Amino acid sequence: MPQLPETPIASTSEESSLLRKLLTLILVFGKFGALTFGGGYAIIALMEDEIVHRRKWMSAEDLMDLIAIGESTPGPIAVNTATFIGYKLAGITGSLVAVLALVFPAWLIIVLISGCYLSLRDNIWVAAALSGIRIAAIVLILQACLRMWTKLKRSWFNSIMLAGAFYLTAFPSINAFYVILGALLIGLLWHGIRPRYLLPKQGETP
Repeated sequence: MPQLPETPIASTSEESSLLRKLLTLILVFGKFGALTFGGGYAIIALMEDEIVHRRKWMSAEDLMDLIAIGESTPGPIAVNTATFIGYKLAGITGSLVAVLALVFPAWLIIVLISGCYLSLRDNIWVAAALSGIRIAAIVLILQACLRMWTKLKRSWFNSIMLAGAFYLTAFPSINAFYVILGALLIGLLWHGIRPRYLLPKQGETP
């Protein structure tokens, strides 16, 4: 009798590993989407606790780099960051799974709430609850800012960049795109071109 071709053990193991990663991404980012209030910045603290400390998928520095990239590209920071983390763990499929798992709970909640919001928005109890949620969201965002600040390398250059970016976005209200673009160019000049071409190399006399 002709024998059926055997499935390579390595291929089966890789598929099983990929499936486990995808299921884990669904659980992790589904939890983020269902339990995070306050927008993209509020999710940063949860991401650090889950992805860095518990899952150990990456270091805190790697996560901050991904968040910086996510903030510098078009779209919500939480979705962009989920895209990068999903890709890092499971490629393009991981990106799609992470984003869908993150967005679906919030989408479902909005659909359910929108059906009764118009009739309840003037209710005194609903208004009071929303006021409390706003305060909690602000606290989560401040917590995310503090965590990012603790991971930032202390230097006079970074301090000047931080103060300048805050001033330009808070007071003259310059479009954040131009602030990010300017910071990107200054970072390339200071951290890329300056040490490579302008500073004397080790062992050379200035």
